[in-house]
Amino acid sequence: MVTASNACIPANAPVTAQVAPLPNTTRGEPCPLNGNAGRLNSGKSLLAYPSGKFCVIQSLKDDETLPNSKLSSLVYRGHQYATSVVEISTSGAYVASGDSRGQLRVWALDHEEHLPKLETTGLTSAIRAIAWDGESKRIAFAGDRLDNTSVCTRAIQWDTANSQGVLYQHQKGKSCAVSFKPNRPFRVVTGGREDGKLHFHAGPPFKKMPAAGDAPCEDAHSKGVNSVKYTSDGNLVASVGGDKGICIYDGKTLALTGKLEGVHTGTIYACEWSGDNKNLLTASADGTCKLFEVSSDGTSITEKHTWNVAEFQLGAPCEKAPRGGMQLGCTFVGGNIPVSVSTNSQLAVLPMPDAGGDIKLITGHCAPIGAVAFDHAKKVFYTGDSDGIMVKWDFDMIKAVQRIVPADNKDLMYTVHKGAINGMTILSDAQLLSCGWDDTAMYTKDGELQDKNLDITAQPTAIDTGNSLTAILTVQGILLMKDGAQVSAGLCAISYDANVICVSKDDKKVYVGGNDNKIYVYDITGDYKLTEAHVIADGHLKPVHSLALSNDGTKLAAGDTRDVCVYSTADYSKIIGKSKWCFHLQKITCIAWSNDDKHLATGGLDDSVYLWSFEKTMRKLHYQFTHRGGVVGMAFRKDMEGLNLVSVGADSCVVQWDFTADAAAKFK
Repeated sequence: MVTASNACIPANAPVTAQVAPLPNTTRGEPCPLNGNAGRLNSGKSLLAYPSGKFCVIQSLKDDETLPNSKLSSLVYRGHQYATSVVEISTSGAYVASGDSRGQLRVWALDHEEHLPKLETTGLTSAIRAIAWDGESKRIAFAGDRLDNTSVCTRAIQWDTANSQGVLYQHQKGKSCAVSFKPNRPFRVVTGGREDGKLHFHAGPPFKKMPAAGDAPCEDAHSKGVNSVKYTSDGNLVASVGGDKGICIYDGKTLALTGKLEGVHTGTIYACEWSGDNKNLLTASADGTCKLFEVSSDGTSITEKHTWNVAEFQLGAPCEKAPRGGMQLGCTFVGGNIPVSVSTNSQLAVLPMPDAGGDIKLITGHCAPIGAVAFDHAKKVFYTGDSDGIMVKWDFDMIKAVQRIVPADNKDLMYTVHKGAINGMTILSDAQLLSCGWDDTAMYTKDGELQDKNLDITAQPTAIDTGNSLTAILTVQGILLMKDGAQVSAGLCAISYDANVICVSKDDKKVYVGGNDNKIYVYDITGDYKLTEAHVIADGHLKPVHSLALSNDGTKLAAGDTRDVCVYSTADYSKIIGKSKWCFHLQKITCIAWSNDDKHLATGGLDDSVYLWSFEKTMRKLHYQFTHRGGVVGMAFRKDMEGLNLVSVGADSCVVQWDFTADAAAKFK
C-alpha cells in the first residue's frame, strides 16, 4: 500500500501555489467528473477527476482552500496505474478512486496526509464509475472485466470491502454507469455499454429487482448506456447513452416516467442533476452541452439552453464537432456551476442562462511536461509536453493563460509539434523558440505561433540562449543561432555524446555536459565557430545532465546522477567539488540560481528538490515528493523578494515554493 508520506506533497512543504493537471480523456469514452463536495465541504466549489496516475481535486475559486490545506488543489498520487474515476463521499470526508487495473482505493480527504483507508482489487479491469450511498457506508462501482468468470459491477462496504449483495452483470462485461439512491429504501442502478440495458437492484444486500408490470424498466435505450444519475432527494433517476436520448425513471420503483429522443446529434456521454433537482445537464460528442428542465414527477423534459463548447474553443462555427471539441463529461460543481470536459482535456465552466457571460476555459497539460522557458521581463513562462502541446502561463498568478494554437487546429487538439517537446528558450526579442522530436524548431511571439520554423535536421537534446546567441544541442552536433536566425553552416560536429548545453550571457562561451563525465568549454569566434578552450575532466564521476551559470556569470553549476559541483568560470577551479553536495538519488535534471547567487536549487528524477547555500556549504534543505516522475525545470522569481521558486514536473504540475523562512532558519 502506498504510504501517506508520498501520496501528495508533504503538508509541511512551503508550497504557496499548485496547478494540477487536466483530466484523462479518450475519444469515445466517458470522462467522469465529480462536482459533489459532500456535506463536510458544503458551499465549496470542488471538482474531482482522474488525471494520469493521479486523482485531482481542485476548487474553481482561487481563494478557496481544500480541507486541512492551504492550497486550492490536491494531486493525490496513491495509484500505481492510470486512474479512471474519482468520487467524493456524500459525507465529504473520504474519496473513492479506481484505476485501469481494477484497483479501488478509499482515502481521507479531510486529513492533511490523505491517509489510505482501503485498497482492494475491485474488478479485473478498469473501474469506470463509482457511487456512494447517502450514509457514506457503501460503494457501488462498475467497469470492465477480463474474462467470463469475473464481474463488471459490485457493491461493497467501504471500510471492509465486504460484499453488499450481488449486482446483475451486463453483456460482454462492460459497464461505465452506476448510481446509488442516496436515501432509504436504497437502490443501485447500473447501465451496460454493450447491451444498452439498465439493471435495478434493491437492498442491502442488493439483488436484482423482479419485473412487476412496467417497473423496473430495463430496455428504454436502444444503444449503450454511458451515464446514470440519481437526484439528491432520490425521487428521480436519469440515464443517457448512444441513442442520443434522455430517459427519466421513478427513483423507487424505477418505472419509466419520461423520455426525450434525439436531444443531441451525437452520442451523449454524461448527465448530471443540478443541486435543486430541477435541471439536467448533458454532454455530447456533437460538441455541445445542454440544459433541460425536468418536472418533479419526471413526466416533462424541456430543453432550456445549449452551450456550443466546441465552437467556442474553435472560435468559428462548425457543422461537425472537431475531435478535440467532443464533450466527454459534465457535472454541476457545488450544485449550480455547470462544468464539462472536452476530448482535448480542457475544462469548460459554463455560465447559467440567467447569469450571462462567456464560457470560461481551464487549460493546461495532461501529458508529462518536457520543457519550460521563463520570460521574467514579461512575467510569463511557457511549457511543452510529450503530446506536442504548448501552454503560456502568467507568472504573477501562476495560472495557465492559453494553449498555443497551431496553424492547423481544425481538430482542436492544439498539437504544435508532431513529437514530444524537449527544449524551450527565450530569444533576445522575447520570442519563444521550442524544439521537439519532430526535429523542428518553432517560433512563438506574444502567445501566437509564427509562420516560420527551423529544420534542425537532427533530434534535439537541449537548447539554451545567452544574450543573442542560441545553441541547440542535437544527437549529431551543435547548431548555433543569432537573434533567432541560423548562423552556422550546419551542425557543428562533436566527438562525444552530449546531454546538456549552456551559453554565457556575453555570448562568448558555450558549455556542454558530456556522457563521458566531462564538461567541454568552447569559445565563440567572430565567424560563429566553436573552438574548444578547456575541458573539465576530473569534476564528475557520472555523466553530466544539467548546467547553469550564476547571474553574475562567475560560477558554473553542474549536476550529474549524484553530485552537484560548482566551478569558477575564470579558471575552472572547484568551488564545490564532488562528494559534497551528493544527495540526489537519480539524475539531476535542472539547476536554478537565486537572485543574489547565494543559494542554489536543484531538482532531479528522484522527485526531490534540494536547496544549497554557499555561506553554509555543509547544510542543505531537502524537499521530497515534489513532482512524481521527476522535476523538469525551475527558476527563482525575479519580481519577488526572498527565495520564491517555480518548478514544473513530469506530473504535469506547476508548483510555486517560498523557501525564504526555511533557508533563514537552516542557513543562519
